[in-house]
Amino acid sequence: MEVSIFGMPSHAEFDLFVIQQPNKPFGVSWYQTDINADRHGFGHATVRGVFDVETFSVSPGGTTTFGATHQYHLGLWFNDPNVPFNLGCEPNKPGDKPIVTPFNGEQHAGIQVLNTAEFPDGAGPLSHVHR
Repeated sequence: MEVSIFGMPSHAEFDLFVIQQPNKPFGVSWYQTDINADRHGFGHATVRGVFDVETFSVSPGGTTTFGATHQYHLGLWFNDPNVPFNLGCEPNKPGDKPIVTPFNGEQHAGIQVLNTAEFPDGAGPLSHVHR
């Protein structure tokens, strides 16, 4: 899978996830790769894996149980919660703190910056890929 981003803040770092739903609460999600923007706000990543209509997660037991669940969407999060906060991408009144999400390796990421919400929830772009 080839993913390119542009128009991002220069030298910002991002985390790409395959997600069940493009917007909150996102559903079952799994990390794919980091994408780092250059000084022009452009970034690119090549991810090798199986990304298609048949890819799913299942948890038949253990600490969490759920049936077969497809993840057809992509979401991109700011790696550092301070970056979108300082850029004014979220509420920023005196005393406010950056919003922290679990979408990076440290489970201390910023807000989502891009997603595939132009596709319906159950039919993201990966549902259109057939091997």
